[in-house]
Amino acid sequence: MKARHDQSDLFQLEVKRYLVDHQFSPLVGWKVTVDVDGMERAISGQQKAGKRGRAACAKNWLRRVGVEIGRHSTFGRADLVAKKGKTTVVVEVEGESSKQKSTALYQALGQIILIMSGDADVRYGIAVPDTPIWEDQMMKIPEYVRNRLSLTLWLVSKTGVREL
Repeated sequence: MKARHDQSDLFQLEVKRYLVDHQFSPLVGWKVTVDVDGMERAISGQQKAGKRGRAACAKNWLRRVGVEIGRHSTFGRADLVAKKGKTTVVVEVEGESSKQKSTALYQALGQIILIMSGDADVRYGIAVPDTPIWEDQMMKIPEYVRNRLSLTLWLVSKTGVREL
């Protein structure tokens, strides 16, 4: 039995935590709102062992650094909304779960498309754990589509964020 989790099993709330830490830190001026549902907190449904504690740690960290937890006033239940100056970034986040990776990615892509506006100051993104399997899934989204949608793809780990 392994004592610690590795990069490949970051849950959704942990991906949000590390994305904020490495990409959208309130400590450098980002105003961040993160939506957290019951599944992410391991309150409902059947969950992996240890998820509830890890989710609580991630949520507590987000609060400590000044992230607002809840629905965003403009983008509703978007997973993460970060604003700095005129720039707003809206991100859908996936983490390890019982869902197939392709299904999770297609859901995230659909959710982000449904909240897109024509505002040039708003960028969009999808963030997932930094693993080869997730990277393969993200690479299915053609560069042409990413450019047309102003869509950034992030691979997130405890130690950093990679942009595809």
